[in-house]
Amino acid sequence: MTSTQNTATEPESGDKIGRDELASTHDAEQSMSQGRTIEMILTRSARTNRTVPIRRVFLQLGEGRDAQPGPLRSLVASRQERALDLYLLVAAITGGPGHTVTEWSTTWARTIGIFDEKSGASAVSRAWKALKDLDLITTTRGSQRRTTVTKRMEDGSGPYEPPMNAGEKYLQLPFEYWEKDMHTKLSLAGKAMLLIALAQRKNKFPLVHARISEWYGLAQKTVAAGIDNLVENEVLEPAGFEYFDTLAVRSGRGSRPLYRLVPPFHQRGLPPTGLEGFFGQKGSEK
Repeated sequence: MTSTQNTATEPESGDKIGRDELASTHDAEQSMSQGRTIEMILTRSARTNRTVPIRRVFLQLGEGRDAQPGPLRSLVASRQERALDLYLLVAAITGGPGHTVTEWSTTWARTIGIFDEKSGASAVSRAWKALKDLDLITTTRGSQRRTTVTKRMEDGSGPYEPPMNAGEKYLQLPFEYWEKDMHTKLSLAGKAMLLIALAQRKNKFPLVHARISEWYGLAQKTVAAGIDNLVENEVLEPAGFEYFDTLAVRSGRGSRPLYRLVPPFHQRGLPPTGLEGFFGQKGSEK
């Protein structure tokens, strides 16, 4: 359980429980649960393939040596885990015409494990601001004091259009991410590395800390922590080693560990076998 959920459901340590903690506990007992709220939101999405398409530009802009980190880097660097959580749910539910969703802030607050109305509204407002600053969404006042959220392109470049071109690169986040409680079990680093792993369109792939840091803008310690978090939660598993020619070692032969995503968190639509080098994006390691 993440710190968000701990704050929402557990009183502070000590002999006395304050009025705010009692009110928060009461609100949680009287409200729909976090899991049930997310379940109903995902049901409304009506996605028959039960995955959320997210363009790769959310992770990385450009190609080859001109590649730069995408908006994900900013969310991770500023520790905007709640903003990322809400963004992924907005992406799941805004596939229809207009790419909008209108809900109360209390509904969104429950999805991130906050049941107190005042603190929940404040947390959701801060998350929307973080996403608006990156041009990932817009918000307007909806009916019955609800907020209408409109999804924009994953790089913030303009109004949203679903992936249509055959060559367009995007990842597919499976609904099992929420159904298996990975939204609460994974750390922010783990969530970021899951999206990056899903973008590697191959069954086995290396996750070299220095390269991930360079291409996606994450600190190497964040990359390492994210990989460990995915392995600990049985989302990612070691899959042997890849060997390559290099002048960086005396023998001229280097190696790096390979990983694969564990079903049901694996990449969809891949052939059952085959391995394409991860370093194909920028050339082989020298």
